[in-house]
Amino acid sequence: MAADTETDRDAELLEAVGEGDEHAFAELYQRYSAVVFAFVLARSDDRGDAEEISADVWLGCWRSAPAFRGDSRILTWLLGIAKRQIWTHTRRRKIPTAPLDEEVECLVDDAADPADLVAMATGVDELLGALRSLPQDLAEVVGLAWLHELPYGEIASVLEIPVGTVKSRVSRARRLLKETLTRH
Repeated sequence: MAADTETDRDAELLEAVGEGDEHAFAELYQRYSAVVFAFVLARSDDRGDAEEISADVWLGCWRSAPAFRGDSRILTWLLGIAKRQIWTHTRRRKIPTAPLDEEVECLVDDAADPADLVAMATGVDELLGALRSLPQDLAEVVGLAWLHELPYGEIASVLEIPVGTVKSRVSRARRLLKETLTRH
């Protein structure tokens, strides 16, 4: 029920943004800016470029809000804008992609208890090494599924691939990670 309430609130906010409500835009930005930035930064090795691309995503959100049809969740829509902005910037500047471990680092809470961080770090190096060894198409799907916790349907929408392809990539990534981690 809380997810429905949150989704409804997001829809209300985006509708208000479409009508020019700056306060609604600020709330939407506060809700999703960290996720959008992490998504962009994971695909760029330059923080400055990631900040510029993220700013373009939010400009795109402001401009495109009136055209939002409600076919997906707001986060899926924002990540779709992000994907297009990354593509545009990559085409212009040839931004190299960064390893998946930077996406993980972006999501670590700076205020976390050090003991919890040490417990989390056990085996993290091996896992990050295994994640880095995945082909880019698998790493991208795994990042969206496991780190951003997007449903397969939304991942398919963001990446513009069939849901079956998302499922097979997650399955293949699991198998490769299991093989890699059991060898160590």
